[in-house]
Amino acid sequence: MGKSARFLPSVLIFIYLIPTLFPFYWMLKSALGSAADVYKPSLLPSSMSLANFASLLGSTNFLTSAGNSLRVALGAGFIVMACSALGGYALARMKFKHKAVIAQIVLFSYMFPEILLGIPFFAMFQKAGLLNSLSGLTLAHVTLSLPFGLWLMWQFFQSLPPSYEEAAQIDGASKFQTFFRIMLPLSLPALAAVFIFGFAASWNDYVLGLMLIRDDKMFTLPIAMSLFVQQMDLNWAVIQAANILLALPGLLLVLFGQKYLVRGFQTSGLAN
Repeated sequence: MGKSARFLPSVLIFIYLIPTLFPFYWMLKSALGSAADVYKPSLLPSSMSLANFASLLGSTNFLTSAGNSLRVALGAGFIVMACSALGGYALARMKFKHKAVIAQIVLFSYMFPEILLGIPFFAMFQKAGLLNSLSGLTLAHVTLSLPFGLWLMWQFFQSLPPSYEEAAQIDGASKFQTFFRIMLPLSLPALAAVFIFGFAASWNDYVLGLMLIRDDKMFTLPIAMSLFVQQMDLNWAVIQAANILLALPGLLLVLFGQKYLVRGFQTSGLAN
């Protein structure tokens, strides 16, 4: 095989990535340039500085909103991970009627748009005293990814041979000991995939946060960023700096957790 044939796949991938990565390059270029450079587009930056990031962190409530988003996203991610592990294991190992139908209904609930969930959530949270609460928003965000997480963990536990549990039970382990000491360590790749998915769904949510939070000090980052347009007088350079920081946690999660994502999806059969 000639050199040109060997490099052809890399060239095609590079060509494909150009329209995919160019918006991110333009966003970074605008964030590092001046406000005037945004209205004088050029492919290469004329100047680069961190002034826009300093202005963002110093003159807006970005850090407060980022802390709110981090708290809610971490809480939602861990709750989804725990519930998906317990529910998925029950669906995979316990025997009861209409198990497959229940799992399909759970996955079907994932199809509903967020706006339809927000209306009943508003009514329920108002009566429960959870309206305008980060704890309440965390519970609401669990619904964004729990159906998919439950389905993925169900498929994952089905792929594990029952011989592991049988061997543990022969050694005298109870069902709870078998689950926590044997099955959970084996399911770490799938659990990591569920956590990343739950974190990302919560971190990027706008609709539920807008409907359930009224105090501007409790706004999550997507909601606060929608107000930056008014606060910064259309300073798109600062807004692009906020976009970079908003995308950073998800990018880092995928970058450092991609091997767990691939292993989790492959083992559960969802990558086939």
